[in-house]
Amino acid sequence: MLAWSFLSQDYVATRWYRAPELCGSFFSKYTPAIDIWSIGCIFAEMLTGRPLFPGKNVVHQLDLMTDLLGTPSAESISRIRNEKARRYLGNMKKKHPIPFSQKFPGVDPMALHLLERLLAFDPTDRPTAAEALADPYFTGLANSELEPTTQP
Repeated sequence: MLAWSFLSQDYVATRWYRAPELCGSFFSKYTPAIDIWSIGCIFAEMLTGRPLFPGKNVVHQLDLMTDLLGTPSAESISRIRNEKARRYLGNMKKKHPIPFSQKFPGVDPMALHLLERLLAFDPTDRPTAAEALADPYFTGLANSELEPTTQP
């Protein structure tokens, strides 16, 4: 019984970093964009010192996401394959996004720009890992002389 309780607790913790498409089996395939969302959640937590979306269940999780990001576009909702999730989001009272500068006061605007890209509700709007690493936020942070290289 103790092991099951521990596993259940682990699930609750990781839900906070799950992409919206995992909250309702929204889209038909798992893509790297899911990991980009998780990176965005971790980045936000690093900036603030607290979890961004500490949902108590899947519905609460979606509510927290839409409270910040606003209601997804009709186009994004139409691509959701789970009928219940599509109906829930489609019938949701219209929410306007909260400007990240308001949600995260005092945070570097370049960090906020990157965070907005990482936390796009629609996975097709998120950057790839390479695109995220090429974001201006990282300019000047890398030292190519210290990076490992391999022989061809």
